[in-house]
Amino acid sequence: MQKKTISDFLIPTLLVVDGLICVLMAVFAYEIGVDPNITWGRTRYFLILLGTLLIFSSLILNYFKRKNSFLELAIRSENVKTVFLVGHLWILIFVIYAWFITFGNFTTWNHSTQYYTQLADAFGKGHLYVDRSPGQAMLEAQDPYSPITRPSFSDEIWDLSLYKEKLYLYWGPVPAILITPIQLLVDKKIADIFIVYFFSAGLLIFNSLIIFKLRRIFFPNITIWNAIVCIPLIGLILPILWSVNIPDVYEAAIGAGQFFLIGGVYFILSAFENDSSIDKWKLFWAGFFWACSVGSRAINTFSVIFFAAFVVFWIVRNLPRPINWIKIPQLIAPLFIPLMIGAVAIGWYNWARFDSPLEFGLRYQITIFNLNKQMGLVFQPDYFLPNLYGYVFQPFEFIARFPFIQPINGSGILNRLNITPPYLYAAGRVTGLLFCAPFLILSLVHLFSDHKNTLPDRTKSHNFPIYLLLGSFLIGFLTILFYFFGQMRFLVDIISQITLLAVMGYWKLILRSQTSNSKAAKYFVGLSNLLIVLSICISFLLAFSSETNRMEKLNPRLIEKINNVLTLPE
Repeated sequence: MQKKTISDFLIPTLLVVDGLICVLMAVFAYEIGVDPNITWGRTRYFLILLGTLLIFSSLILNYFKRKNSFLELAIRSENVKTVFLVGHLWILIFVIYAWFITFGNFTTWNHSTQYYTQLADAFGKGHLYVDRSPGQAMLEAQDPYSPITRPSFSDEIWDLSLYKEKLYLYWGPVPAILITPIQLLVDKKIADIFIVYFFSAGLLIFNSLIIFKLRRIFFPNITIWNAIVCIPLIGLILPILWSVNIPDVYEAAIGAGQFFLIGGVYFILSAFENDSSIDKWKLFWAGFFWACSVGSRAINTFSVIFFAAFVVFWIVRNLPRPINWIKIPQLIAPLFIPLMIGAVAIGWYNWARFDSPLEFGLRYQITIFNLNKQMGLVFQPDYFLPNLYGYVFQPFEFIARFPFIQPINGSGILNRLNITPPYLYAAGRVTGLLFCAPFLILSLVHLFSDHKNTLPDRTKSHNFPIYLLLGSFLIGFLTILFYFFGQMRFLVDIISQITLLAVMGYWKLILRSQTSNSKAAKYFVGLSNLLIVLSICISFLLAFSSETNRMEKLNPRLIEKINNVLTLPE
């Protein structure tokens, strides 16, 4: 069967669409909130000019398509068309991120925390504590960590860690390290909202690259369209949009940790891409990214330890027999050098702040709990069942107005059932993965598929990405299941891993439908495509409400307009 190809009209058509979008944005800039001024300015005229140029470029390309030229060959190249289409998908998703993060107007990049801004300022001044005083009353309190006995305090020190009369961030320092030179050079503050946006966009790019790499290596018989359709899925699936709509320091740290974790997965897959040799530079970059992941989010330590151990196991497993044990340290050194340097750096950072290389500062947090005395209750087996229900099985509820569905408060469910929450347990608004992202159920295909029939030449190496992603998912998921605080944003720690597994399961169903005449197999593929659309739609709707109803609180007119459009006249 001949593979389907992307239409030769794709690039010119996309250019026309781009041009029309620019023109429409210029004409309706005030109505859609892009321009706060009703009069035309330079931006609108620029958009009109750009739109005209794009439409004119499309006409030129159509002309050259009828000529025997290099440009014609480039236009007809499947690789060029794929890059062009994927680039457009990235830009579209970036725009969606920007729309949600600016609560629907594209221009207002605020209403976010500035914790990493303060830490970057501290680094620029050569110290590790933030330049904010806890206040004399707080310092003189008998127990400043107790929410009962401590005095009132400024909101700006909420969730900071107090130790020896100074305030620190318990979140990983890597994002602050990255923005420190920017703040010094441009003399502007980089708020946490920009960090959330940058790492969300970067995570999309790495996930997309992994998708295309997995397709090229293990699923070459899958059409390019079956890979491309997974890009908006992995970029817009909950809880990604949910976190983008709440661009605070928590989402910044989690997003940075996941960006570096998945970036390391991309480099490790690239390092093993050639069966005959291992790319040591790719190993080095995998180790570097994983070290940065721990430096952004300490809880990723468990996944990184698993990654490092599994990579060593895989290298040893695939060495020719008899094994030359002297050669093994040379093979794994590029991976472990940045990991060891990162471990030493993080240990020194902790010791310099809290007098212990293993203390990240969570116990000294100024919050609603006295974690300094209750640190032993942060991770407990009793949290497993309520978290499992919340993260997997808890449904959303329907409402009469847009967005028509909304998440349910996890602690509220326990209260309605007259179940006393164990120890410190508390949960925010959560929707289980089975309801917010039903496509993920395809990750179970690996338990039932016979990959020997579909991947006869790469069965052995095919297991590597599955075990790598599955191990990281299970470790990350178990970690948050035992944690005392249930929050939708924590699912960002494992969403890429399980989505990539589900994508590979989706492709296995497609291969099975191609190699058999079973109607059931074709029905399963059709159902899988429906699950992709359903997961994206649910993600959009739940992202509007999310944890804090940020979109409605900051832009109520937008929600009212949408409701007016969707409300049928009586």
